[in-house]
Parts: sequence; structure tokens; C-alpha cells
Amino acid sequence: MAVDFTEKAKRFQAIDEIIASGRKLKWDEIVSELNDVYDLKTSRSSFFRDIKELQEKYQAPIDTDFETSGYFYTDPKYRLPRFYTDENAAKAAKLIKTLMDMVKGNPLYKEAQEVFESLAIENHDLTIENIKIDKKPDNDRIIFVGAPNTQVSAETWRIIDKALRENRVITFDYIANVEKESKVRMVQPWQLIFDDGNWNLHGLNVVKHVAHRYSLEKMKNLKITNDVFTLPKDYDFRKLTRGSFGCMADDDFLDYKIHLHGYAARYAQTKIWGDNQTIIPDKKNPGPDGDGIILNFRTNQLICVQRWVWKWADEAWPIEPKELVKDWLEKRSNVNLLNVSLGQIN
Repeated sequence: MAVDFTEKAKRFQAIDEIIASGRKLKWDEIVSELNDVYDLKTSRSSFFRDIKELQEKYQAPIDTDFETSGYFYTDPKYRLPRFYTDENAAKAAKLIKTLMDMVKGNPLYKEAQEVFESLAIENHDLTIENIKIDKKPDNDRIIFVGAPNTQVSAETWRIIDKALRENRVITFDYIANVEKESKVRMVQPWQLIFDDGNWNLHGLNVVKHVAHRYSLEKMKNLKITNDVFTLPKDYDFRKLTRGSFGCMADDDFLDYKIHLHGYAARYAQTKIWGDNQTIIPDKKNPGPDGDGIILNFRTNQLICVQRWVWKWADEAWPIEPKELVKDWLEKRSNVNLLNVSLGQIN
């Protein structure tokens, strides 16, 4: 079913124009004009809900005349805020809707939808149909893809949303990648992070008193407790690291020096990977096409960098730090042993 974010905005705009005309029409007269003049069908209950929302959300000074019961603005100069829309804005609206689809099921989706609706208020003579969000083919020209992820249950979203709003400690069963059995975690939920197609909860492990990230899809038996915590000033994950390699980070910042050539070099030069980044030609090892570079930066995401360097195969190798070099050499040795074993089998 198509989702038209502008339908309510159309009604608001029309109601604003009718009331601002100074004619002091009654509610049934306004509903009738919405239908006959603006081609907007609405019910009595919907009309009164719209009036209430206009008063509360937009501080519209709406009142009814004592003698005629007609609606008018107590401030004749008031008009509902308008936001100009053109073709580019319509495309941007569709892009926003596509982004919003990535957080469906998340309680934030409803809030984002309401904000989007409020920004969709248009002048009546503009082509507001342009920002109608639907599933027509022309809305599939810009898409967002990511790693496959497991669906997070609505109950999980409900509990986490409540815990975040009220700063309440949560408990859940969890199996980390390095563990074989599930263990109970007690966590202060600080922040939700969307990374590579997955939602992660950044928070404090109360028992170990260590900040950690947990995948929502791995949480089992999630419960909210009555324990309330004070959110620390430095809770934001972005203050811990630039986050160029995702949401994994540790305490130690290291200086990295990595050789890249070929496609890896061309790709790396378009991004910022860490603090104090520099890129210089690698004159000692220019590579097959003479495009070798040395990428230097500083970050605290060792595990992520280890995986990142290894994925480029023969187009990248580490120079510093020693932790990265050691990991790369061990991986290369293991692959060589595997190749030998496979050769013997064949």
C-alpha cells in the first residue's frame, strides 16, 4: 500500500486557507468545502483531530466565534508555515522515504514519519503530488543495500526504546562470537548504532564496568529492570573513534601504515580512514602499474583494520603497527598451509 506523506499536509493547508479567509465557517461547512473545493474527503472526527494538532503542534491560534460557532484565527496575521517544493525537493523526499524504510519496525520510524509529514506542507498551487511516496518504478532509481540481517522483533524494539528513554538497565542472554555458551548480560543502554545492515546497542556492561557493543539480533530473553542510571557525558560512540571501520573499537589508538596498489589504492584515496591521515606514493614498492601508495592514519579499530587489509589480498600489505603485521603474516601462513594440504588431497 502506498504511503502518502502529503495527504495530511494537504488538509492542513486547505484548513489554514479556509480559516484565514475570515469567513468564520462552522465545522460542517469547512468539511464540505474541503470536499467540494479541495477534493479532500474527511470526517467530523478527523477534522477535529486536525484542528487539535494544528493548535498543539503548530501553535495555530484557532478559536470559534461565540455567536456563530465559526472558526477564525485570533491573530489575523497567522498562516501555517509553508515549505517550497520543486522537482529536486521531490526527489529528496523520495530519498528520505527510502532511508526511512531501513528503520521500519524501529519506534523512531513513526517519529520520523511525523516529522516528514510536517515538512511536507506545501502551497496549494504547487504540484505536491510530486512528493507522494509510493512503490512506482521511478522511486527505485536510488536504493540502499547492505549486509543481510536478521529481523529484530517488535518486542525487542519496544523494550530498548523504553530503556533508552528512561535510562533503565536491561538484562538479556547473549552469545559473543568468541563464546560457545550464552551468558546473561546486565547493560546500561547508551546508544543504538546502525552498521553494515545490522543494529547494535552501545552501552555499559554493568558487571565488568566496560563499554561494549551488542547485536540486537543476538539478544534473547530481553528484560527491562527498575534500575535507573545516569547517562555519562562521554557516552557517544563517535567520541570513542571516528568509526570509519564500523562500530567495533578498543581502548588503544595505534598509528597505521599500509601499502596499497591497484583498485585498493584508488578506492582508499577517496575516503577518510582515521585521524592524521596522509597518503604518499610508495616509491620503494610502486606495484605492477606504478600506482602504489602508503596510507597513514591513526585509529583504535585494530580488529576491523586487520580484516580490511586482508580482504584486499595481493593489493595490500601492512607496514605498521606490529600487531597488524603479525596478524597479516599469520593469516598468510595459514593460507599457505591450507593450500599445501589441499594440494596433497588432490
